[in-house]
Amino acid sequence: MYSKLWKIGKMLLVVLVLLTANIGCAPVKGEDKMTNVEWSAFYMNRNHQFRTLCYRFEVNYDPFKEGQATFSCFFVDKKGDNCLLSSAKVTSEDLAELDAFIQKLPLAEQEQKQKQTDMLFAHDATTKEFYITLGSYKNKNRRKVKPQLSSMQQDKALDILKRLYAEVSKREGK
Repeated sequence: MYSKLWKIGKMLLVVLVLLTANIGCAPVKGEDKMTNVEWSAFYMNRNHQFRTLCYRFEVNYDPFKEGQATFSCFFVDKKGDNCLLSSAKVTSEDLAELDAFIQKLPLAEQEQKQKQTDMLFAHDATTKEFYITLGSYKNKNRRKVKPQLSSMQQDKALDILKRLYAEVSKREGK
């Protein structure tokens, strides 16, 4: 009797371990096993007390048109001129460089831990927000991830987005 219960318990433990391993290793909908991430939105924003250091970039794939997206942005160029686009149409080909950049990012969801301190900080009113929405409108399994970007990655993303602005604004005649 004892040996049968022990065998049954051992088999249940093995099944539990296998199920846990399968769930932990299952690919997220919208991602394939080649680590090609399907994303539907990209948002990068910085508000600063100096207007020349502010920017906002947003790319959203159109849920009704395969391979088409809209691109909106605002930033101030080196000459001090406002660069503004609102819902400009872009294609997957236009976004190829941005997509290659996103594919290289560590997109695992990270827990944001708040540091508790008794120190007083001087704040310069700078706020930043960056996220990528993974998944597509079709599978309804969309989720935002906020990868931590190094300053070099931020600069590279800004360069890519500014080149995209130049390309799209030239095409639209702005």
